[in-house]
Amino acid sequence: MTATKHKYTTHELLAIFKPIFEKIRTDASSRERSRTLLFEQIGWLRDARFGALRVPVSQGGYGASIVQLFEVLIELAAADSNIPQALRLHFSRVERLMVGNELDKQKVWIERVARGELFGNATTEPPGTPIGEIRTQVLPHADGNFRLNGKKAYGTGSLYAQWIPVIGVDEQGNRVIITVPAERKGVTLLDDWDGFGQRLTATGSSIFEDVVVYADEISAHIKKTLRAGSGFAQLVHLATIAGVARAIARDVSEKVAARQRVYYTGPGGLPRHDPIIQMQVGKIGAVASSARAIVLGAAQALQDAWHIWNVEGEDSAATDEAYVKADIEISSAQVTLIPLVLTAATELFDTLGATAIDVKGGLDRHWRNARALSSHNPHLYKARVIGDYLLNEELPPIFVAGDDVGVIADPAVAASR
Repeated sequence: MTATKHKYTTHELLAIFKPIFEKIRTDASSRERSRTLLFEQIGWLRDARFGALRVPVSQGGYGASIVQLFEVLIELAAADSNIPQALRLHFSRVERLMVGNELDKQKVWIERVARGELFGNATTEPPGTPIGEIRTQVLPHADGNFRLNGKKAYGTGSLYAQWIPVIGVDEQGNRVIITVPAERKGVTLLDDWDGFGQRLTATGSSIFEDVVVYADEISAHIKKTLRAGSGFAQLVHLATIAGVARAIARDVSEKVAARQRVYYTGPGGLPRHDPIIQMQVGKIGAVASSARAIVLGAAQALQDAWHIWNVEGEDSAATDEAYVKADIEISSAQVTLIPLVLTAATELFDTLGATAIDVKGGLDRHWRNARALSSHNPHLYKARVIGDYLLNEELPPIFVAGDDVGVIADPAVAASR
């Protein structure tokens, strides 16, 4: 694959999208409070072909690098943290279409993305499914096509998408990806997830009942792309958390600057001149700046690995080594970033006092959203992975849908794990 010239600088990309982000920021708190899903706001992004950020300019996209993508996602998350998570699997899917000399083979899908169309997500089997088991099936039908049947959980973003990639098994039991239109007969998408944070990601159940599937909508589930994809998907969560940190710093600065009310135990004068408050605001601002730097540093490791893959090839030792390094960088970012941002989300209230707990202000959403994002892929395990790698050169595990989470039904299997 030939290198693609990046037509747009980061400054130019932000000039295109920041006005949309500012519109999205308006009423973000009230939308979250009323659980008003983001169809209109994501529609604005779709009209601007936001989902084509990584698609090369020659293919109708913006040609953004991985680092540029994550910088833009941080800015979007500062406006509304639900949206980057809702688009997380879209960008992960686009990345897999592009990497490893796949671009020419995936021309039809790339053209759809370049037009602004979005991918959803139907990866995870419902809670209670034994680990390693995928019950969603696509089987031949008498009409010469196929039929898809099954149920998935945590279909983040699917209600906003035009296409739903589904992880299933074929009649031989091989894992495949079935990509069907979101509005095809037999597809039911629900907003039935009840988490206390990230409430507008349209995360919920996906039900497939005798859905007609055509042969060209089925593709192999290629394990060679998995290490590349798992780190990328995790980094989207971290970029979203970094965006929450920026929102916290922005909100606390704006509210302190406008504040007139003082405490009798304080040093006197306006809050913005209070050295204790200045210190608190400075600490929160430092967390936001550090979070951005940490995420972009990990994104650079991913960018380096992506470049090596496309130069050296997917089977090279250099490619494997680069993606292992990126995995460790991303895990390190996760372990470092999460406690910092959760602390900042609490110190926001120490800085502003009791008036900050007003429900209409919605400042509690920053902690709830950061906490929800931080609960995915527990960072306690990531610290262990880093330690095992540093001490024993044990490679980080690779995410494989169906093998990542589930119940261990067999006691013998449980004892061996």
